Amino acid sequence: MSGGKRGPGPARAGILRSALSLLTGLAMFGVALWVLHRWAARISMEDLAAELERLSLPQVGLALLFTALSFVALVGYEHYAVRFVERRLSLRLVALFSFITQAVAHAVGFAIFVGATLRYKLYAPHHFGIVDIAKIQVFFSTTFGLGVFTLAGGVLLLEPGALVEATGLPASAWRAIGTLLLAGIALLLVWGSLFHRPVRIAGRLIVLPSAGVTLIQIILGILDLVAVAAALHVLLPDFLGLSYAETLGVFVAAIAVGLVSHVPGSLGVFESAVLLLVAPAEEQVAAVIGALIAFRAIYYMLPLACGALLFGLVELRRWSGSGRSQGRVPGRPAG
Repeated sequence: MSGGKRGPGPARAGILRSALSLLTGLAMFGVALWVLHRWAARISMEDLAAELERLSLPQVGLALLFTALSFVALVGYEHYAVRFVERRLSLRLVALFSFITQAVAHAVGFAIFVGATLRYKLYAPHHFGIVDIAKIQVFFSTTFGLGVFTLAGGVLLLEPGALVEATGLPASAWRAIGTLLLAGIALLLVWGSLFHRPVRIAGRLIVLPSAGVTLIQIILGILDLVAVAAALHVLLPDFLGLSYAETLGVFVAAIAVGLVSHVPGSLGVFESAVLLLVAPAEEQVAAVIGALIAFRAIYYMLPLACGALLFGLVELRRWSGSGRSQGRVPGRPAG
């Protein structure tokens, strides 16, 4: 029986998945815009400007500090990813490549594709192959996912209040979901400890991380997320009465919605989810939106500007070095 007609099947399925993902993202982005419009209609630009001006220097300074701590944890992601593919590179370069990649990927979205492309540009001159880059990207994304699932499980188990009020589901249901998430993480650690051996996937042997490496991934993922949540928490107004644990619960839920939406940088989706979960009173809306704008500027836009500048400098240095190695002035025809 000829297999020639089987080809279009997987391709068609891939197109359908991509289309569904795009439609889901557009739908969630539309809902997010509607939610933001509904909340923003209650405030004027003057009110919003006043709330942004009201943010104190200590608040902004702490938000910058926690943002920096998050990017330090991301360097840890990158360091262990490079070690996992059994390659050597100085910590200075790993930290530089990590910051550039994540500063850009966080803000523009499509982190897997953008991150892989930037990593290839940065690592290829150091003799990293496409397979190495793919492994680093998978390790990095897995570290983030493990952090999200573990932290979400802990938050749902200990502090499901915000989700109870937003959805109407009883706390017991959210705690049951949290327990299942943590049980899945525990099962993964046990599996890695007892059955750590290569797995054949698509004809290729894949060495999975050991339980010890998985535990490091979980710790780094949690450190990253708690730092980002802290940056948001210090910017939110005190009169909301939110504890850090409550902010952490809101943040994890909002970031999960943003990931599902596939909207670049979770723009609008993250903010609308926070507003729905916090549910501020009418007189508090301007302050909350002001805090969210400041958070996006500090955690997304500022690193993006710095990362783009550093990437440009790296490329310029590489280009000028290549020109010198060819015995000519960069940009001038040889001979």
